[in-house]
Amino acid sequence: MNDKVCPVATQPTGDVIVFLGLIGLSMMEYGSVKVGNAPHLMVKNFIQFSIAVIFYWFLGYGFSFRYTRSDFIGEKAFGGEGWLKEPALGNGECFSFYVLVGIFVIYIINLSIAERASYIFYMSFPALIMVFCWPVVLAWIYGEGWLMNAIEDSIWDYGADITVYVFAGIFALIATIFLGKRPGRYDGGQVSFDIVNPPVYIIGCFLTILGVFGIAVAQQKSKPEMSSSMHNLWISAGASAIVSLKLLTLFKHDLRTHYVSLYQGFIAGMVIIASSAGNTTPWQAGIIGILNGGVFWCGYQFIRLVKIDDSGDVFATFLLPGIIGGILPGFLHDDLGVFWAGWESGQTLGTQTVGTFVVLFWSLTFALLLVVPFYFLKILKLDDGIIQGTLAETVITQRGFMTDRKHEEN
Repeated sequence: MNDKVCPVATQPTGDVIVFLGLIGLSMMEYGSVKVGNAPHLMVKNFIQFSIAVIFYWFLGYGFSFRYTRSDFIGEKAFGGEGWLKEPALGNGECFSFYVLVGIFVIYIINLSIAERASYIFYMSFPALIMVFCWPVVLAWIYGEGWLMNAIEDSIWDYGADITVYVFAGIFALIATIFLGKRPGRYDGGQVSFDIVNPPVYIIGCFLTILGVFGIAVAQQKSKPEMSSSMHNLWISAGASAIVSLKLLTLFKHDLRTHYVSLYQGFIAGMVIIASSAGNTTPWQAGIIGILNGGVFWCGYQFIRLVKIDDSGDVFATFLLPGIIGGILPGFLHDDLGVFWAGWESGQTLGTQTVGTFVVLFWSLTFALLLVVPFYFLKILKLDDGIIQGTLAETVITQRGFMTDRKHEEN
């Protein structure tokens, strides 16, 4: 076991960047929802933040790190036990960084289920995620657990494709499916689902980009890997944004499609390369970014084809690139990937694939365990009448605002 709790050298700078990413996800959600719902989500998000901190401190952090004989889950440091007595272990910086990353997971889920979930569900799922469900994933991958020790080649996820984006994306997808569609979403109603507040949404995207960048860079194991991850993240993201923009706006020219394809296509390009960014070449990062433009387009179109109301396009932005990005180190890692060392080194590819789908099914299982009881107890979703009332009020507000502006211009 390492002397330090964390397998990565987290720094306060990384905490600040991830915190800014949390503001970014909140602003993306704020800019995308109806006017009448926007003020409430800012209260909801900070309550979730507080719940996450307390539950992760009390139990979750202990489950994440510090083993005795188990390769499955952590068994020490619950509720701050031993933090003060063993400062050299770095519990403070490890807790600070990973509690923020865990809240990043929660806010990604929020982005997908906006405007439909009940208050009690919004308060319940962060507690479940932070007390046990997500900490177990940390234990397997970062806490010297079985995905790090029990397989011949350790799993490689220092950009958090598996631990953050796959986990959050599949949880969000299950919750979104059970919540159903907002009234008017796919039935040709008069309610608009455009981005309501473009400036807030765009600033939110920039800050979310910073958060994704910070999670990936702060977790690299060495300075050379940190340096490589920096340029590879930008290269992949830029290529992805250009391709996704051209594909999505080929036949659809509305402003919302331009915003989502450009900004969230950029984020998706960062996500897909995140876990490989420290150990691959700029050319490979650029090629992966170009291919991810197509991946983003496929995810975006698939959600609309099956009529799932993924309000923040989390499937295309985080889940699909996260799954591919979780497997990619098995191909791209400069020492262990099959592109460099040949197919005889395929153990790493196998480990990455197994780890990605183990975490996917783990998150899916716990999402169902939480969502299904809420669904059958009829406390998962807001009543359609309440949602429709909010939407009707919003349309009136927007029309009134437009009328006032025209009156002033005249």
